[in-house]
Amino acid sequence: MKELLHGWNASYKPQFIGLVMSFLLTVTAYRFVTHHVLSDTLLYLTVFGCGLSQVLIQFIFFLHLGLEDKPHWRTITFLFTVLVVLIIVGGTLWIMSNLYYDLMPTMGHS
Repeated sequence: MKELLHGWNASYKPQFIGLVMSFLLTVTAYRFVTHHVLSDTLLYLTVFGCGLSQVLIQFIFFLHLGLEDKPHWRTITFLFTVLVVLIIVGGTLWIMSNLYYDLMPTMGHS
């Protein structure tokens, strides 16, 4: 397993680095929102960027995605899981939207 992850499990250094970076991104987003130092659009983009960066950091430092040698089974499995979740959530929202449209005839469509 150590060979597979290039020695990342040999110490706690990667987990500590990931924890510190995630904490700093969380505090940064919190400070921007609570102190109102940016306009609305720039604030939304900044918080979205901090969230996206934090997700990528957690994928790399905690889930070790993208660090294994060929074949990339963990990454492929993770991406397939994300695809299935998106299909289920998207399909559910689509069905709920169609049901709302069909069952509420007086709510705005002819």
